[in-house]
Amino acid sequence: MDLTHKPELLAPAGTLQTVEAVLNAGADAVYCGGKRLNMRMHRSSYNFTDDDLAAAIDLAHRRGRKLYLTLNNLILEDDVEELRSALEAVARLRPDALIVQDLATVELAREICVEVPLHASTMMNVHSEKTATALKLMGFVRAIASRDIPLHEARRIAEVSGLEMEYFIHGDMCIAHSSQCYLSGLVFGESSNRGRCMKPCRWDWKLLTASGAPVAGMSEGYLLARRDLCMFQHIGELVQNRIASLKIEGRMRTADFLAPLVGAYRQAIDGYFADPLHYATQAEAMDNLWSRRVREFTTSLCLRRGGPESVDASGKREPRLFSLARAEADLSEPPAQGLVPPVRGGFELAVHVATRAAAESALAAGANAVYLGGDEFPACPSDIDPAWLTEFCSRAAARRARVAVLSSRTGDERDLAQWTWWLKRVSGIRSLGAGASTIGAIEVARSLRVREILADYSLNLANSLAADALSTLGATRVTASLELDFACLQALAAQVRLPLEAIVHGPLPGMLLEHCVVAAAAGQTSHEPCAMPCRKEAYALRDTAGQDHAVRFDSRCRNHLYAARELCLLPTLARLAPLGLAAVRIEAQFYTPAQVELVVGAYRRTIDHLRTGHWPDVQAELESIAAATGLPLGDGAMDFPAVEPQSYAPSSPPEASTIPTAPAPTQTEDQP
Repeated sequence: MDLTHKPELLAPAGTLQTVEAVLNAGADAVYCGGKRLNMRMHRSSYNFTDDDLAAAIDLAHRRGRKLYLTLNNLILEDDVEELRSALEAVARLRPDALIVQDLATVELAREICVEVPLHASTMMNVHSEKTATALKLMGFVRAIASRDIPLHEARRIAEVSGLEMEYFIHGDMCIAHSSQCYLSGLVFGESSNRGRCMKPCRWDWKLLTASGAPVAGMSEGYLLARRDLCMFQHIGELVQNRIASLKIEGRMRTADFLAPLVGAYRQAIDGYFADPLHYATQAEAMDNLWSRRVREFTTSLCLRRGGPESVDASGKREPRLFSLARAEADLSEPPAQGLVPPVRGGFELAVHVATRAAAESALAAGANAVYLGGDEFPACPSDIDPAWLTEFCSRAAARRARVAVLSSRTGDERDLAQWTWWLKRVSGIRSLGAGASTIGAIEVARSLRVREILADYSLNLANSLAADALSTLGATRVTASLELDFACLQALAAQVRLPLEAIVHGPLPGMLLEHCVVAAAAGQTSHEPCAMPCRKEAYALRDTAGQDHAVRFDSRCRNHLYAARELCLLPTLARLAPLGLAAVRIEAQFYTPAQVELVVGAYRRTIDHLRTGHWPDVQAELESIAAATGLPLGDGAMDFPAVEPQSYAPSSPPEASTIPTAPAPTQTEDQP
């Protein structure tokens, strides 16, 4: 273990007063955000003007410390000029690094402020060495590790890629994978990837079987409310794993709250390096942290997979709720039957399925592209094998239809090892494409010389500059973010140069979780073999608006929480047709072959009518789809009324004296 180089202690700040306080307390570096395009947009008074930033940078530099600026918002097409202006200010201010999420920011930063180092936000979901290596080639010097990987994996990524790794050690943590939480955007039109999260993870939920039966154990309450991270007792492990920067969360906290916290970690790190042999956590210091906590503490996923101890279902220490559950958007009214401008060529109809029979149904019903695989769900196991896939690709090619296999939504080392194994097995099928959900998965497909690579929706594409960057990495097609409304999709489609796809039908992912709500309800700890109740029943989480959100469990035991309504843009196809999309996509991974045939057939017929300049009566099609799937249908993020952010007290508010005063929101840096 190297004890010659101390890790950096990195503290948050939302005001100049806080910058000075955390520097006085011993922070080696401070991170803060400007007024534009950062991930703390709920409370603008806690973000910096350019003059404030200049003063903060000067203050840090006079003390021999560093200041990092967050410009880590997801960028819409209409944000590009504002982004350019913000980066011109960065070039003048010269912070010590720029923390970014969107590849558009990377593209323009290399043009406008090339001398400012780049740090990859945790929103870039750096799970693997391949993703990290690709980022280093783009010019990054540091990655803020995904909050869903343990310390030892962060160490391996650093060793192989050569990037510095920054790691969260204290503060508010979201329960969902970074950048893979869409429920706020789908329900409220307030994207968690744009610093506007309404925190549905902090709602009161009820866990039920899909039949509506209650579940024994802790099955009601704040079931997704993660406790606050505290790694104070694990300084040695952090150092041993060669983490370059130890990051405290809390840009919206006061100076009075942060200074003692930073001071405690400063003393602990210095004490460890002064005498590692005899170092022990000071009980008095831990007691002080404990007495000042907002929520209960957890070590989250830093040391092991989380269990029921990583959440606090009681809600007793929840300081603020940003929203209450509300009904998701219903279907748009379809236009009256009649003539519409004919669409030349139209768009392809792509269908994502899990099984051979479903793939055959999709092709027979008129799909122009069939996508197979993705996350493996034991409840609907895939039976795809190379021999059948070879023959299917040949038949599809005869119909001029594309076929691709998809990667899992996440991309840690195990995910990418499995993805590599599968692509090698099917590499002899020359017409087969690949759909990649992470930068690492794109790297694998490119290295194996897959000719057509689709950048999938998990990459959250929202602007054309990011599409250009994905093209440089090897993508030949791109998928629009699930959170784009019609105007944002229209703006993206007008500028993007790669073929652009949009998802128009199917279950919409709300959150991707390493945490298992069923195991937690049963009191199953992370130290024991699991009885795997998820393989014996289907489950849903019911919100306080009475809506049921399906929870599905993949082969890695990750929980996939879905929106209450399935997306259905069949009534909207006449609006989408003029945008120039290359394809629209049906997510049918959980459909039976008969359901696939019915839904694909409905979209096929409607698209064909649009090519003739005729808009059919789709009401009967909608009724057939709803009857076949048994699920309510909705618009997703396509059309939203304005929603003013609000906050609510928990239904069982804590005693005022038990929680220290700290301003809300209490969001995790780089991820609400």
